[in-house]
Amino acid sequence: MSHAAAHEAPDPALLAEEARRYHHFITLALWLAVVTGIEIVLIYLPLSAGILLTTLSLLSAGKFFAVILWFMHLIYDKRLLFWLFMSGLVLAFATFAAMILLFDSDRVDTKWFG
Repeated sequence: MSHAAAHEAPDPALLAEEARRYHHFITLALWLAVVTGIEIVLIYLPLSAGILLTTLSLLSAGKFFAVILWFMHLIYDKRLLFWLFMSGLVLAFATFAAMILLFDSDRVDTKWFG
């Protein structure tokens, strides 16, 4: 690498793209803070447990996907990498759900514990 090549100015299009991504990250962080504030307010409102848990779950899922897509840069990667990540996520969730169902207290014979 020559000395002149080391001091070349970066491509303006690349700088513009990086600035756009940076502003997306800041905007997303602000929206995540707003959604977190909404979640905190919802906890103190007199709502039924079903409505509260459903709303909090949907807001949390939205925040989760926003974080993995932008902050883990999956939105900028190839689609194959996105689907590989999502398949692992689905497999982990299915394993968790199966373990919860397997060890449900209604299915365990508790006569040995008393």
